[in-house]
Amino acid sequence: MEETFVDKTEEPILKVEHLKKYFPIKRNFFGKPTQFLHAVDDVSFEVNAGTAIGVVGESGCGKTTLGRTILRLYDVDGGTVVFDGVELSSLKKSELRKYRTDIQLIFQDPYSSLPPRMTVGSIIAEAVKVHKIVPSNEIHDYVLGVMKQCGLQPQYYDRYPHEFSGGQRQRICIARALAVKPRLVICDEPVSALDVSIQAQIINLLKDLQRTMGLTYVFISHDLSVVKYITDQIMVMYLGNVMELGDTERIFENPQHPYTKALFSAVPVPDPDAKMNRIILEGDIPSPANPPRGCKFHTRCSQCMNVCRMIPPAYLETEENHFVACHLYNEEIMRELDKYDAMYEEELRLQAEKEAEEYARKHRKRTRNSGSADGTDSSIGGTQDGTDGVSADGTEPADTPAGTTAGAEEAQTEESQVR
Repeated sequence: MEETFVDKTEEPILKVEHLKKYFPIKRNFFGKPTQFLHAVDDVSFEVNAGTAIGVVGESGCGKTTLGRTILRLYDVDGGTVVFDGVELSSLKKSELRKYRTDIQLIFQDPYSSLPPRMTVGSIIAEAVKVHKIVPSNEIHDYVLGVMKQCGLQPQYYDRYPHEFSGGQRQRICIARALAVKPRLVICDEPVSALDVSIQAQIINLLKDLQRTMGLTYVFISHDLSVVKYITDQIMVMYLGNVMELGDTERIFENPQHPYTKALFSAVPVPDPDAKMNRIILEGDIPSPANPPRGCKFHTRCSQCMNVCRMIPPAYLETEENHFVACHLYNEEIMRELDKYDAMYEEELRLQAEKEAEEYARKHRKRTRNSGSADGTDSSIGGTQDGTDGVSADGTEPADTPAGTTAGAEEAQTEESQVR
């Protein structure tokens, strides 16, 4: 493969705006979705050609879903994905086919992502044949050239995936992705399943390939040290939303969002004398099927305010190319905290009144049900024989204490006469 050096440009090769991907988890009798899991919820970012952006966050925050939605492996439920000026989110499958070679994916697991019954040469050559990257008589030499570029020996051409280690399998996955000459590569945690020493080899390989081929990376990872080394930007995600976005060096020097600070405080420092100011997040990440109201992070945030419980934060540029979704950096919100505190207290009061009314209604219902079970109904004064309080001779029973006393006196007089 011919090596060409491409400078980093200021033109965004990938532009994602308000991207959404929801998965239905409940349906009604007619099959219509009634509840959704918000995997990716209003995500926006840009990537310049020849650069790399890192996507970090806890497990379940939507990183992998974001990458697959950009690739259109998942249909887009909202927003746009623009690649090199073409809106991919609106293309049909037949129209999308010609862009498949421009965007490739390196999977997380090198063991399950390779077909076990195909040789390495066949795996790498398959997409080359389908998309007619080179003439048929040049495919063998072309695949050998790609393998050499990815650190694979020529004798590996006729071997099967089970004969290789994890690092070598990941090199095969990288070679398969690069064989179609992509311009954008989405790396879905490509080193998380590898040993530390092998991780360094794969990361260096990706850096070399980016430099020689001018590749653009969307690098998804949990390892912040790896992200710091390979990326130019970092995007922090939480529960499907972007919490912070900015240049790698600037975010590491000055993380602003409380969630970003908590993540970066967990990065080990190679200095035994350095004191770690670890920020421990309490509780578990909420369910994306039922996300919290307001800021999604407020249930675990140590700096949570009442306004965070009511209003989602705006996405603000606090510094040049540094964006944060947090009320702490919204001057207008911070000036009116008293107003939002009063609004929140009023909401709590109304909610308490509503809950009290609901409790009283349920209590009355239980009282009526228990009365019916005993054969009496306090609302109509019925008796067990269902005669609605009317005796057999057609007279109504005495319903006052005085009437009851008079009846008792008459009974005593008759008894004395009998005696």
